[in-house]
Amino acid sequence: MKNLLVLLALLSYTVSFAQEVQKRQISPAQIDAVFSQWDTSNKPGIAVGVLNDGHIVYTKGYGLANLEHQIPISPKTKFHIGDLAKEFTVYALLLLEQRGKLSLQDDVRKHLPKLKSFPRPITITQLLHHTSGLNDIEVSKALAGWMPGDVFTKAQAYTMITYELKSAPKSGSVQRPSDANFMLLEDLIAEIGEMSYVDFVTKEVFEPLGMKNSVFDTNGAVIADKAQGYFVQNDSFANSILSRNHSLVSDVFTTVGDMCLWAKELGDPKIGTAQMVEKFDGLSIVNERPVEEVNAALYTGAHRYWNFRGAKKLYHIEVAGGYASKLIRYPDYDLAVVIMGNDGAYNGYAGTGASELYIEDFLEDTQDAPVEIKSRKLSEKQLMAFEGDYWDIDNHSSRKIHVKNDTLRYFRGPGNESALVPLTKNTFKMMTWGDVTVSFDSSTKPVTMKVIVGDEVSNLVAYDTEASWTKKLSQFGGSYYAEILNTTYTVLQKEGKLVLAHPRLGVINLDPKIQDQFAGDQRHFSSVLFKRDMKGTVIGFYLATQGIADIWFQKESTSREISVKTK
Repeated sequence: MKNLLVLLALLSYTVSFAQEVQKRQISPAQIDAVFSQWDTSNKPGIAVGVLNDGHIVYTKGYGLANLEHQIPISPKTKFHIGDLAKEFTVYALLLLEQRGKLSLQDDVRKHLPKLKSFPRPITITQLLHHTSGLNDIEVSKALAGWMPGDVFTKAQAYTMITYELKSAPKSGSVQRPSDANFMLLEDLIAEIGEMSYVDFVTKEVFEPLGMKNSVFDTNGAVIADKAQGYFVQNDSFANSILSRNHSLVSDVFTTVGDMCLWAKELGDPKIGTAQMVEKFDGLSIVNERPVEEVNAALYTGAHRYWNFRGAKKLYHIEVAGGYASKLIRYPDYDLAVVIMGNDGAYNGYAGTGASELYIEDFLEDTQDAPVEIKSRKLSEKQLMAFEGDYWDIDNHSSRKIHVKNDTLRYFRGPGNESALVPLTKNTFKMMTWGDVTVSFDSSTKPVTMKVIVGDEVSNLVAYDTEASWTKKLSQFGGSYYAEILNTTYTVLQKEGKLVLAHPRLGVINLDPKIQDQFAGDQRHFSSVLFKRDMKGTVIGFYLATQGIADIWFQKESTSREISVKTK
């Protein structure tokens, strides 16, 4: 009898809890208010779709799909979703795995004979989790001098990958997102599925899910109800030209309604299984271990994690070519919101705002109680000892520390700086979001600075653009060749500054940072670090940027000298 009473009590609590945690009922007017800035008759706009408890409860368009023809955005308007299409690639692979056609631990060379020339094994898992060691093809192309409009074939992409693998880090040890990984995965799906990648995804994913408005743009096809992408130009808008990626074929145009159907599959699988979705939503694997589930952590499905006021938010963002899209899922609340825009600007915050309406009752209060900080009074002279420019060694970026109104300030760029409140004579609390501590070590020359955010530590070093070594620029001059890119840059002086010159890319100005290290004024030239031999002679430089392993450029005069000595 006692056990029965306990069971009844538990059932009563469960029913009570279920009733208590029901999501709010949201009116169309409430959602319209979130997207009101796009509700115009003369500007590009946005489309929104909401999937709640497995049902599409709202779809609507705001603004114009085409400015020239004054065509409004509707739920049927198709947008380019770019990187979000990688989710279909992953799901297609999981379908093939479920059918026993492959193992994610397979060496990709087992299934793709044309990869037999690869100098080392790469598993399908490593491609999925971006730990293959492959550089991003688009970045490599840009550094090699390819222009956006150049025809770059898949055969050329494979040749570039083969060269790069000779010096790439060991597979599995470093996570570096790269389209090269998904190019191989698309070819793998085509090979094992015995049809083109486009046909496989269309037949095995789009059609069974009823995604009738999802199409691939493989050869500049005419696509009905397609939104034109735009970007802001002065006080108006200009047409954006979508740059085609010739190494990938996953150029998908779709609607918010179809993406809601896709989100429904991930919440209640129809063509897949619960085990597949669990793997899809599994954390990325690096060094054979799942990464920590922290903000922006990557999942197998190419989406990411965010702790949104205590709720687990899974999201995927794309902003490119005049389009911007975001898919948000809350697995614990059976809620998904998808937004797509064509004004070229990030719009993800609106999707989060719309989802917040439904689950507000379950979210943590953001109004934190004020934290009392026991600050220490430092003189202006003490504060000024920390002033200067600092170089972030790992992230290749600059920060400035300066005193303003008797307060030390951390400057990232115009309109983006934070006050530093002294805790000790050399440790400060940053007055900004989160728990950020900044500490200085004046005993070192130059002064060093540590920025601690949670478990992450950034190390920065003070630098002087007028240091004595920056006056001896002639020592860096010469031609430098990168074998893996098959391209040459010339280093020379121009108007008293060091520059990189390339026949197709033009001139990249180099600004001195710490000893022998410069930063370029163009994208992909985050760090140029010159290296010397035992005699102090410059023999080459490493080029570092996001998406690639550091690329070695050998000074050609040094190469010739070595060749002569060898002979």
